[in-house]
Amino acid sequence: MSQYSEEISRILSNAKVFVFGENNSRLEYAIEYFYKLNHERRIIIIISAIVSAILFLLFMLIFYFLGMYFLQNNLNKAYSNTLALNNLKPSYMAVQDKFLVLINNLKNDNANISLANILETTAIEKGVQTSGFPDKPITSQLPSQSPFAEQFKKVSIDFKISNVSLKKLMEYINAIEDLPNKFVVSKLDVQSLTDAKLYFDVSITVDGVIPSVKQEL
Repeated sequence: MSQYSEEISRILSNAKVFVFGENNSRLEYAIEYFYKLNHERRIIIIISAIVSAILFLLFMLIFYFLGMYFLQNNLNKAYSNTLALNNLKPSYMAVQDKFLVLINNLKNDNANISLANILETTAIEKGVQTSGFPDKPITSQLPSQSPFAEQFKKVSIDFKISNVSLKKLMEYINAIEDLPNKFVVSKLDVQSLTDAKLYFDVSITVDGVIPSVKQEL
């Protein structure tokens, strides 16, 4: 501590010598010069010094209040942002809870499924003729930006629907996408029309997700 005090004293002493000179020689010279001036010039110097001091004081006050103004603005903005975040927190937590419920439901519903069996069973319920199911669906990694990428893999299966009306086809697609497994019909190609042009042969692709820790189906 004493070392720092000595250093500060040395700096102040050097500054004093620089401004006032050795043994205040510059200060004495300035005072002597001032008193040698006539009365009018001394009045001008005194007034100039007072005006300069007032202007300097005003400048410092303006600088201080501007600093306080900007500081207050920043504090107000920070408070507003914090308040907005606090107001959003319940909504975020509600969405987060729903997302976690969805994750858990998907893990439970899709853990040991046979995608082909589910699609065939749904087709029978809707009176739709299906064929061409592969032995295993195609599995692949989900895009890295997907919120499901760390815990799930994408599963896709291609098959055919024969001699189906537009109404039956839409009922079947809606039934697939309404399942709790969250399947999606990602591709639909009309292969041919019957002579009556009321029934179609269709190639269809259904996508879903399965937990990454489970064996591919």
